[in-house]
Amino acid sequence: MLASARYADKLLSDIEGILNSADSQSPFSDYRMDLTLHQARLIRSNLVRFRQHLSRTLSAIGVEHGEPRFGAMHAILVTLTFVRIAVEEMTPERMRGYGELSEEAAGEVRGLCAELLGLLDNLERALAMGTAADLQARLSQISETVEEVRLLKLLDRVVNENDLTEFQAPLLNIAERLGSPQLEIAIFGRVSSGKSSLLNRILRTDVLPVGVNPITAVPTRLVYGPEPILRASFADRQVKTCPIEDLALYASEERNPGNELGVTRLVVELPSERLQDGLVFVDTPGLGTLARAGAGETKAYLPQCDLGVVLVSAASPINDADLETIHALSQAGIPVMVLLSKADLLSSQDLQKALSYTRQEILLNLGLEVDVRPVSAMAEAASLMEEWFHECLEPLFARRRELARQSVVRKTLALQGAVIGALRARLSAALRSVALSSEDLEEVERRLRAAAGQIEATRKLCLQAADEIRLLGESTLRQAVSTAGREFDGSQILKSRLTPIVLASSEELAAAAAAQISMRLQALADELDSALRQASQAVAATGVDDEGPLKELVREMPRFEASLPQIQANLYGLKLPFGLKRVWLMRQLRNAFLHHLESAFASYSRSLERWLRNILGELHSEFEARAGAYREQLARLRESRSVLSADRSRIERSLRELENFQAASENLGKEPPESNRTSGSRVTPSCS
Repeated sequence: MLASARYADKLLSDIEGILNSADSQSPFSDYRMDLTLHQARLIRSNLVRFRQHLSRTLSAIGVEHGEPRFGAMHAILVTLTFVRIAVEEMTPERMRGYGELSEEAAGEVRGLCAELLGLLDNLERALAMGTAADLQARLSQISETVEEVRLLKLLDRVVNENDLTEFQAPLLNIAERLGSPQLEIAIFGRVSSGKSSLLNRILRTDVLPVGVNPITAVPTRLVYGPEPILRASFADRQVKTCPIEDLALYASEERNPGNELGVTRLVVELPSERLQDGLVFVDTPGLGTLARAGAGETKAYLPQCDLGVVLVSAASPINDADLETIHALSQAGIPVMVLLSKADLLSSQDLQKALSYTRQEILLNLGLEVDVRPVSAMAEAASLMEEWFHECLEPLFARRRELARQSVVRKTLALQGAVIGALRARLSAALRSVALSSEDLEEVERRLRAAAGQIEATRKLCLQAADEIRLLGESTLRQAVSTAGREFDGSQILKSRLTPIVLASSEELAAAAAAQISMRLQALADELDSALRQASQAVAATGVDDEGPLKELVREMPRFEASLPQIQANLYGLKLPFGLKRVWLMRQLRNAFLHHLESAFASYSRSLERWLRNILGELHSEFEARAGAYREQLARLRESRSVLSADRSRIERSLRELENFQAASENLGKEPPESNRTSGSRVTPSCS
C-alpha cells in the first residue's frame, strides 16, 4: 500500500510539473497552456485535497509514511550547481570540439554565459543569506529614521508587488553596503612585536595564539559573527568550518610550518561589539622571520587593507623591515599608523624618547611625518590602547561610514529612477515613446551581452599575465647583464652598483607587466560604461550618471617590492673577454639573486591575482546589477501585450508613492539629527 501510495503521489507531482511547465514561459516546454485560469486552479486545489486525504487514510489504517528526509534548500543548491556546470559547458572554450567560432560569435556566446551565471549568482547569494534576504526586516535593524532606509523599504515593496525581479540584486547590494560599511585594518610588524596580543586586548578575547616563535602563517581576518567560529579556506577550494580552538592548527608556524596545509584564507567570526559595526581586523604573518612563506603572504596582502597599523616593539628600535612596511603602505596609497607596542616596559621618560626616536627615523628615512602612539596589551596599561582606539580608530571609521552612506544615497536615487522608468514602461507610456525599432533594441541587448563576455575574456588574459610574472626572474637578470655591459667599461665593474641595477631591472619588468594588465582593465571598464550608456539612452533611464562610471572601481594596483642582498663578485671574471664576461656575470647574478627574485615575483603575482579577482568581481557585480535592469526594460519595450486593469491600478499606485516620496524627501543623503543616529556613528576628534 505504501509503495502504491508513493507512486500515486509521484503521478500527482507529474501533473504539477505539466502545469508548471506549461505556465513557465520556458523556451523548451513540451506543453502549451490550453487550460483556463479556473481549470488550473481547480486542478491544483484538488491535488492538495487528494494528498491530504491520502495521508489521513494511510495513518488511519496504520501505514506509516514517515517525514521528508531531505531539506529543499540543500536539494535546490545542489541542482543549481548542475545548472551552473551546464552553462559553463556552453562557453566557446568548452565547445571547441564542435568547431571554431568567429571572435564576434565567441564574444556573444561568452556574454550569454556571463549573463546566465550572473543570474545564478544572484539567486544563490539570496538563498545563502537565508532570513537575512528579507530586506524589510534587515533595513528595520539598521535604522527607522534615515530617509534612504525608508526609500529602500518602499522600493523593495514596489519591486515585489510588481514582480520587478531585475531590481532585487541591486537592492540587496545597496542594503549590504548600508548595513556594513566595512573598514579593514591590518596589523603589521616583526615577529613577537605583539600583534596577536594587541588584537586580543582590543577585542577583549584570547582567541589568537600568542608566543615567542613565528606565530601567524597566513593572514587571519577577524569579523563579526553571532557565534565564535573559524572558517579555513584551502588551495584546493575546500572550505572547513571549525571550532575556534583549531585556529593555532592552521595559523601557527609551529603546527603549520611554511603553510604546508595549503591554507589560503582564515576568517574568525567573533561576537565582539567592536566588530559589530563593520570593523575588520587582520592579523598578518610577522616580517623579518625565517618563515619566509608567511612574510611573503604579508607583503602580498599589503595593498588590500584600508588602514595599515605597523607595530614596533618598545623592546627593540625600529629597523629596516618596519621601514619597508611603512614605505610599501605609503606607496600603495594606504593610510598608515605606527604604534610602539609593549610600552609598559619603559619608564615615562624613556617612552617619550622612544616615541621621538621612532618618529625621527621614519622622517629621515622615508620623508613621512607619522604620529607614533604607545600601546600595551597588559591590563595595567590598558588605558594606552583604549586611548588610541577611541581617538584614532573611531573617527576614521565614522568618516568611512559617512562616505559609504553618500555612495548608498547616490545608488538608491539612481535605482529609484530606474524603477519609476520600469513602471512607466509597464503602462506603455513614457518608455514606449522612444523611437527605436526592434532591430535597434536587439542591437542594444547584443552590445550588453558582448560587454558581459569581455569580462570573462579579460579575466582570463589578466590572470594569465599575472601568473607569467612569476617567470620574470631570468628576464630580469638578462636585462641587468645588458645594462651592466653598457654602464661599465672593460677595465672595471663596480660591485656596489650590481644590486641597484638588478633591482631597477626587476621593477621595470614588473611595472611593464602591471601596465599591460591595467590597460586591459581600463579598456574593459570603458567598454562596460559605453554599453551601459547606450542601454540607458535606449530605455530613457535616468540616474545612471549619478552612480559614476565603472572605471572608478579600478583602483591603484599593488606595487612590486623586492629585497636583494649585496653581491660579492669574483674579480677574476673581469679579466675575461667581453663575451665570456657576460656569461660570467650572468652566473654571478643568478647565484646571488635568482632565488630572491623568484620569491619576490611569486609574491607580487599572488598580490596581483587577489587584486584582480576583487576588481573584476566588483566590475562584474556592478555591471550586472545595472545591465540586468536594462535587459528587462528592453524586453518590455519589445512586448505588445496590454496591461490588465488590476495591474494598471497597482502600477499607478506604486508610481504615485515613489513620485510623492521623491517630491517630499528633501533630506535624503543629509546627516540625520544626533538623537536619531545609529549606534557607532559618533564622531570624535581625529588622530593627528
